[in-house]
Order: sequence, then C-alpha cells, then structure tokens
Amino acid sequence: MRLYLHGELPRGPAVAIVGTRRASAAGVAYTRALAAELAAEGVAVLSGGAKGIDSAAHRGALDAQGTTVVVAPAGILQPFPEGNETLFQNVVAAGGAYLSLVADDVPANRGIFFARNACLVALAHAVIVTETPCRSGARNASAWARQLGRPLFVVPHSPWHEPGAGAVIELLLGAIPLDGAKRVLNLLSAAGLRGLPAGGGEGGAPAEPGQPALPGFEADPVLAAVRSGAQHVDQIAAASGLPLAVVQQRVLTLTLSGVLVPGPWGSVKLVTY
Repeated sequence: MRLYLHGELPRGPAVAIVGTRRASAAGVAYTRALAAELAAEGVAVLSGGAKGIDSAAHRGALDAQGTTVVVAPAGILQPFPEGNETLFQNVVAAGGAYLSLVADDVPANRGIFFARNACLVALAHAVIVTETPCRSGARNASAWARQLGRPLFVVPHSPWHEPGAGAVIELLLGAIPLDGAKRVLNLLSAAGLRGLPAGGGEGGAPAEPGQPALPGFEADPVLAAVRSGAQHVDQIAAASGLPLAVVQQRVLTLTLSGVLVPGPWGSVKLVTY
C-alpha cells in the first residue's frame, strides 16, 4: 500500500474524531468545541475530511491553532467532498497534513472508504465517535478501533435521536462513554503521551529519535517477529500467530509511527539510528 502525504504528520499524541455526514447542529457544535479543547492541549486531531462531524473536527482544531490531519479517500487534486478544498488547504497551511491512499489526481471511489478508515484509526492513539446513526462509515471506524486495540470513546445519545442512535450499539459493544475532553486527556496522560503546545509555542519538546509514538510497542508481537528475522507480512504472521489482516494493519501503524521502515520487495525492518 502506498500513501500520499502533503504536509507533516504529528509526532505527539493524536486522536481520531469521526461521525456522520448528516450531523445535527448540536453535534457539529459539540464536535468543534471538543476538537478545539483537545488541540489546545497539544493533541493532533485526525478525521476523514467529510462534511458534518469530520469537517467540524478539523475546524475545531484550527480554531485552537492546533494540528489536524485529513485522512482522505481521494487525492488532493480531486478533493472529496467538493466544497472542502479551502478547508484542506487551510489544514496543510496551518502545519497539519493531507494524507490519502491514492495519488493526487485520483478521485474517491466506494471501495477506498473502509481502507481509509483503517488507516485513520491506525494513526490514532484513541478514537472518538461524537454522532453516528446505526448505519454509518463512522461505525466501520469503530470496528477498526476494536480490531486494532485503540481506546474507543462514544458520546451517548438517546436511541430516538436518529443521527446519534448508533451510539447505543457502540456502548453495548464496550465503547467508553465520553463526557468531555478531560477523559481523553487523562487516558493519553496515563499512557505516557505528552502533547506539544498548540500553535507551535516554545517549550514544546520534539519526540526523541526512535521513541515510539504509540504505547505498548515493547511487547508488540509484530515487532518481536521482526526482531527475530521476519521481514514480510506472511513471515510476520507465521511467527506471531496473528491473522494476516491484523499484521498488515499493525505494520502500517508501526511504519507510519516511524518504528518500521520499508525495505526492498515489500519487506520491512526496524528503524536504526
């Protein structure tokens, strides 16, 4: 899989905020305020660039002069959805990034959205769903969060509130009820993750070379397999005992986090300094 990046990916803690395109006015306002509060604490806000909740998340981070990343289903020259071109340009200009799974001139297609969601979740230390109906792409992102072991927060909604009715299902599946940014910040702090000051203020310490961006790397079975000599995903799957799909996503996470680097013929290896 190739990735196409404009801008710079964050090195500090990152949280994905996702939800429905057909968001309520209250859902948009809450999401924008939540994203701004997280970004003001140095947490990068990731989302998919869609209308509704995604756009509110990006705009909230920009409101706080923080960092936000669009993980997009289309190349930057074919922005999806139409009308968000200026938002995407502002994200990159503010020090964030536009990341896509397809080349710059490739438009969005139906088959890429679930893969985009997997990439979005893989980049995040936690995932937040602020408003989602029972059937939504945000619920696919929630499924990826469970599969990849990312903490999943969901804003509770009444079951008769159609734009947010999917929250009931996600909470029954074990998602953490979200009552504000502080709960997310406490989790990131407990994991040993420290943000960079929003707006690029002085006093921000860059990540040390080779420092893993995600917690739990030391006991990672994928890394253990690579250390033992496995170089390709099928070899890693055999050595770790993990399903091939899980290995592929974990390798993507570790590569994007700067722990693994691609080698020849689809191989991977540990970063050395």
